[in-house]
Amino acid sequence: MKVFNFFTHIFTLFAFLTLGSLLIIFGIHVLSMDEILIRIREVYDSPWKSIQTIMAGLVFIAVGLSFARTMIKKGKADAIILQSELGPIVISVHAMEDITRKVLKRFHLVKESKILSSIRNKDIEIKIKLILWSGGKIQELLMEIQEETRARLKKLVGKESRIEVACDVQRIEDHEVESEIFEQEHAAL
Repeated sequence: MKVFNFFTHIFTLFAFLTLGSLLIIFGIHVLSMDEILIRIREVYDSPWKSIQTIMAGLVFIAVGLSFARTMIKKGKADAIILQSELGPIVISVHAMEDITRKVLKRFHLVKESKILSSIRNKDIEIKIKLILWSGGKIQELLMEIQEETRARLKKLVGKESRIEVACDVQRIEDHEVESEIFEQEHAAL
């Protein structure tokens, strides 16, 4: 998925830069009139349309360059590097997600989960999307999950990193409904 996102960003960047450059080329009359489609001909007939086209081209180039700057400046890190007495320690995002999964296994009300994590400098953000079983105090459960996850990650990365844990409840499902469906399916067989 990360490779797909990378190519999407690169494609978007080049699309904006190419479109902006083409609009500037059309606006300053680099191409001959015979090579341009009939609809673009009016750009050549009106100086005001030429100026508008050049301005639109500059806007597209500026947007493309801002995308490139954002991609380079705020690239998503796959690990956090900490300095210890013995040298650098690299802790990957996957290790942090594994710790979060282990925390979630302790809670019987968690049916399914999906963990999204990101690192910016030394700041760690963990977003946990949850599908829960009904029958418990959900607010207390979520607070306990957040506290436990934050405490375990603090042990791993130390106190110098800021850790944010967000829980996003997608659905709450009943036990009875699923057990009734299961019984109906087996009775039909």
